[in-house]
Amino acid sequence: MAKADGHNEQCTMDNVQWKKVRFDDFFSMLPTNTLSRDKLNSQRGTYQNIHYGDVLIKYPFCLDCDKYDIPYINDDVKFNATEVKDGDVIFADTAEDDTVGKCVEVLNVGDRKIVSGLHTYFCRPKYKLALGYLGYFLNSNHFHDQLLPYIAGSKVSSVNRTSIACTYISYPDSLPAQRRIAAILSAADKVIEQTRQLIGKYKSIKQGMMEDLLKPKEGWKKVRLGDYLKQKPDYGINAPAVPYDNHLPTYLRITDITEDGYYSKKDIVSVASPEAWKYLMEEGDLVFARTGASVGKTYLYNPNDGVLVFAGFLIRVRTNEDLLLPEFFKYQTQTPQYKNWIAANSMRTGQPGINGNEYEEFSFYMPYNNESPDLPEQRRIAKILSGIDRKIEAEEKVLEKYEKMKKGLMERLLGE
Repeated sequence: MAKADGHNEQCTMDNVQWKKVRFDDFFSMLPTNTLSRDKLNSQRGTYQNIHYGDVLIKYPFCLDCDKYDIPYINDDVKFNATEVKDGDVIFADTAEDDTVGKCVEVLNVGDRKIVSGLHTYFCRPKYKLALGYLGYFLNSNHFHDQLLPYIAGSKVSSVNRTSIACTYISYPDSLPAQRRIAAILSAADKVIEQTRQLIGKYKSIKQGMMEDLLKPKEGWKKVRLGDYLKQKPDYGINAPAVPYDNHLPTYLRITDITEDGYYSKKDIVSVASPEAWKYLMEEGDLVFARTGASVGKTYLYNPNDGVLVFAGFLIRVRTNEDLLLPEFFKYQTQTPQYKNWIAANSMRTGQPGINGNEYEEFSFYMPYNNESPDLPEQRRIAKILSGIDRKIEAEEKVLEKYEKMKKGLMERLLGE
């Protein structure tokens, strides 16, 4: 292999020689397109287009064209028709955070006609490496850490061609070694994908069960939430978050609540305000997001989550448990009816939002026994749904473990 401005190096690790080559000596940069989503469709077309948004969110590091849907270009659109081949790499040059630079190595193109789209860099290796190796190396910290000093922008981050050209590609100077690395990481990806599919299956089962269990039946009544509360909804504390300290209460913010209503525990912080004790969550407390894109998102306090103080953009709801079990109401907030109500009632001139008084007006159906709320039936429904929730939670923990294992493997296998 030719020297790259004197920077082409060899080093050894575990008796395997590695090469290190500048990005602009390793890749040829090919033309891309600027096609927005409205120029694409999911049904048909002659050419397909890899969009940067799909690179960032949808596609794995190695994009198997046999397994993933790639949008088609509308027939009446003009574009550059430089086609993607197996082993080509497509980078996203823009993102809303430091994930900018995420890329995919394209595999199994076959007879498809595929082009590189909006906000991408289309890169073709000048040297033959084992398929799959670049997809993993270029998404590893070993490569991405090189990009961090060059990422520019506040609201939207980007990296330019001149900057990315200054980075280096490292790889074992042995095709069998490259293949082994790609095979090990591909096997890890398969296990991760199987776990994700299992979680998706459980979630689908849960949705079907909710539709059946929460569908109004004979004797059920439509009720107003505010008539079944112990007290008026109250707002959380507005205080700065501080680094996590196990001597301080943990701060629960909107971003700490998953879309499925769990405490994520991924970015744990504390709150040091002397007023924090007034906002401690107790068993049976449910909070919901009162503003922003996640408005209406809910979390039912679990004592296993520790000592939590809820933040100012959350509102706490305490039901009268002689009438309405919080476990039962939690599932009402996961129904399409609830989400539609939130969407219709949160419209504002600026950010969407719902206040405590408005939240009290939410209406839903609940089981009654003659003239009294049927608590045993509420408890039965909540118990069934919480059972499937436990399965989902258990598999999500398994998924988290596998993802950490894969990250560790990438660090060990892809370093020089």
